[in-house]
Amino acid sequence: MSGIEIDIRRVSMGRDVVFIVTGGTAHLGAAAVACGEDGRIVHASAWKLPGHREEELAAELAAMAALSLGRTVAVLAGIHLDRPTRLEIEEAVAAARSRMRQALDEFSC
Repeated sequence: MSGIEIDIRRVSMGRDVVFIVTGGTAHLGAAAVACGEDGRIVHASAWKLPGHREEELAAELAAMAALSLGRTVAVLAGIHLDRPTRLEIEEAVAAARSRMRQALDEFSC
């Protein structure tokens, strides 16, 4: 395991939800917004800051949450790994997916 701990915090904005996903040194690397309705994604967009690679993960997590919750979701992501190997990146991504599933389960309770 990469040893990086992924933290996900949730902020409600009316019916919409923002998830803040961090690991390592917290920062903002990417943002994604997805709107779920009737079991499908009706809109999704993602952006990254120069030099960052969290855009794809942020988009995936936003879509996962929007489908699960059936509402508009934003994900702000910043996961920092110092010179990671491919395996460490894959482990961090898997940990983020797992933590998001856990956060969604907790949200539904």
